[in-house]
Formats: sequence, structure tokens, C-alpha cells
Amino acid sequence: MTTTVLLVRHGQANSNVTGYYMGWSNEDLSEIGYTQVRSLASRLASLPIASVYSSPLQRTCTTATILAKPHGLEVETSDDIIEIQIGDWQGLHIDEVGQRWPELWKQSRIDPSEITLPNGESFQQVTERAIRGFDKIVAANHGKQVIIVSHEIVVKVLVAHALGVSNSIYRRFEINNASLSAIRVIDGKARLATLNDTSHLGA
Repeated sequence: MTTTVLLVRHGQANSNVTGYYMGWSNEDLSEIGYTQVRSLASRLASLPIASVYSSPLQRTCTTATILAKPHGLEVETSDDIIEIQIGDWQGLHIDEVGQRWPELWKQSRIDPSEITLPNGESFQQVTERAIRGFDKIVAANHGKQVIIVSHEIVVKVLVAHALGVSNSIYRRFEINNASLSAIRVIDGKARLATLNDTSHLGA
């Protein structure tokens, strides 16, 4: 029996292009983000989606609601798939973070898998809760196809989990806004089927 989980990163928000760390802020999508998500919704409209799950933050809930509408579904939120808690970096520009925490910021750009953000979460904590949430969703949807709308870090750690590798690969692949990745769980074993597909966004 195959369960297919479609992993979607939320559409673009202004902070994604201005260089500010959003964290747990409730910023909504930008106009471009809304356009991106509508394009993805059109692509997924004909699929037999059983459920749509979302991080509780505004940018993910908006994305999930647009994706769920063609299927007549209500969005279910899960704290397990929320953005990393970035603590003292919340709301700061990337340049200020680099100045105030030069070594930590440098490590975060090379390999963040072992870091803990100041007064925030570690990558390990995010990984544990993301996998827990993923497993719960799979268990509740055996043999079905579901959508999870979350954030770059959550999608990336779930991809690493499916591949059976460590989070040290984090900076070696991209997960763009409104991208589609897919994990198929067959007889309890996860397989990565699609990674960072943005063909619905055109050029």
C-alpha cells in the first residue's frame, strides 16, 4: 500500500526577498506568493487529495487554504510542522545576524545541522518533531494522497529523513517557495519521488 505525501513550501512572502528572518511571525504571502500558490493549486486540482495539513503560521495557512479549496477540504494545522523557533534572530535582517553572531551565522550557511539558534530551537529538535508529525499524518492516511504545507527547514529535514541521510546535506539542495516535493511511503519505507518541482511557476 502506497501513501503519497506532497510537501509544499509556502508561497513567497516579502521577507523571503528582503532578507529578514520571519520565524514565527504571522506574515502573509506577497502578491507574487498568491500567484505562485494559485498556479500550484491549478496543477494539483485534479489529484485525489484526501487531506491538507499546514503549519499554523499565516503564510502556510494561506497557502494550504488555496490548495485545499478545489478539493472541498478543510485545512488541519499541526504544531509539529511549524517553522523553526529562531529566538533572538526573529525579525532581524540577515546582515545584522551576521554581525552579531558571526561564527554561528557562518556555520548556519555552511552546515546548520548541529546548531542551536540563540534562545530558539536546534535543528535536531525541529527534525524530531517534523518526523513525528509526518509519521502521524502517514498513519492517518494509509493508501491516500495528502498535502503538507510547511517551511523550508521542515521540508528539507523530511527529505533527508526519506533519503536516510543526515541533515548535513541541508545546504546541498534547494526548496523554493511554492515548490512541490513528494515522498511515497510503501510498506512503511519512505522514498523520495519528487524534489523542488516548480514547473507550475513557469520561467
